[in-house]
Amino acid sequence: MPNNNTVQPYLTNDISAQKTTISEDEKAFILKGILSEIKKVVTAQQYDIWFSCLRITSITDNSITFITPNEFIREWLSDNYVDLISSIAYKVLNSSREIIFSLEEELGELPFCVDLNAETTLSPENVFSDDLYTVPPNEYYSFENFIIGPCNRLAHAAALAVSESPGHAYNPLFIHGASGLGKTHLLHAINNVLSLKRMSNILYIPCERFINHYISTIRSNRWDTFRKLYRSADALLLDDIHLIENSQGCREEFFHTFNALYNAKKQIVITSDSPPESISTLEDRLVSRFKWGLLCGIDTPTIETRIAIIEKRASMWGITLTHETAAYIGKKIKGNIREIEGAIIRLNKEAKITKNPITLDFVKKIVQELSGKNKQVFLENVLEKVSKRFNITISQLQSKRRTRNLTLPRQIAMHLSRKLTNMSLSEIGGYIGGRDHSTVIHADEKIAKMSKRDKNLAFILQKLEGELLK
Repeated sequence: MPNNNTVQPYLTNDISAQKTTISEDEKAFILKGILSEIKKVVTAQQYDIWFSCLRITSITDNSITFITPNEFIREWLSDNYVDLISSIAYKVLNSSREIIFSLEEELGELPFCVDLNAETTLSPENVFSDDLYTVPPNEYYSFENFIIGPCNRLAHAAALAVSESPGHAYNPLFIHGASGLGKTHLLHAINNVLSLKRMSNILYIPCERFINHYISTIRSNRWDTFRKLYRSADALLLDDIHLIENSQGCREEFFHTFNALYNAKKQIVITSDSPPESISTLEDRLVSRFKWGLLCGIDTPTIETRIAIIEKRASMWGITLTHETAAYIGKKIKGNIREIEGAIIRLNKEAKITKNPITLDFVKKIVQELSGKNKQVFLENVLEKVSKRFNITISQLQSKRRTRNLTLPRQIAMHLSRKLTNMSLSEIGGYIGGRDHSTVIHADEKIAKMSKRDKNLAFILQKLEGELLK
């Protein structure tokens, strides 16, 4: 149970509405939450340069003030990342706030700094009790505002069934798909429905926190408390389990937790960026257990679903968009749902600042600016990712050999190169072993057809593309 010195992981609606002073512990945890989310959407280099130095000096009902070490970083963050920080702060705090940047010399006393890598920051001895590693319900994510399409219909139906009949409908429920496609949304929606049913012991926990809790328990040796927390849950909702692949001890502990909950007919819902069998180092016994229930994937939304998402989000945030403008955004922004939401937020902000109506021409201008910031993909990047994925060398990809273990990766490399790079067919073929343009066209069309009937291949393509565009 929490003691008087502990704080809630994220502010709930009730707390965020209060006009009380937020303690240093609360600010530290909010900053950690924001930085953790930022770390998921920027490169490690971007994070180290622009965000690792951030500190929070104050949080009010209307604003968050961050401290930057110098004027250059302040200006860069203001010009390039304020929308990203604003959207993430909204998710963490459950309410919107103005983002303000200040300099250290403008303060009399240096505020605290959070080190995401510091093991002691979140240790139970210093800040939290064991049960506060979990995340409270976030009402922003509900089944009502989840846009259903062919890409996610099964996952939505299964999540809804689980929330209506926990422990009986699908147990365990394993939802997999690339980042930003709605897996976490469904977990929160299940959590919200179960909370409304007054189910007393629901644990919603990102896998990263589960691992942190496991590590801190090694130090504190409080295994009874750790195991009691997870194995007495009525429902365990674990987000991003693929992160567990590098922690053997953590996997062992989760295996026994899974067995305890499953045997007690308690609901287990797990999300991952890949199917169980694609998580390297995951033992067969865990893979087989995940398949005891229902596995369902979420694919990239189609153009129709993207338009529906844009119109729904715009309506929720009080932004007026015509169907024509929503269709244009949906056609041009082909990334995940987070990118679509970021585009809408940017559009709304630009419209307010410039006081321009959101016309189609205005939307085209903003979308063009956003598209210009997309990462450029080079042929070398494609070959490097494909060779790493299939455990072959780049020289093998470029060779004339036509063995089966080389042909498919080579055709995938050609398919991705044609889709993501600006190289011509001849340039792609020439770089990948001196082949002509007809070979590239054949490989591209073959992989496109295969991916429509082969779910595993479609997943591999989706993951490689996501890594290349990250």
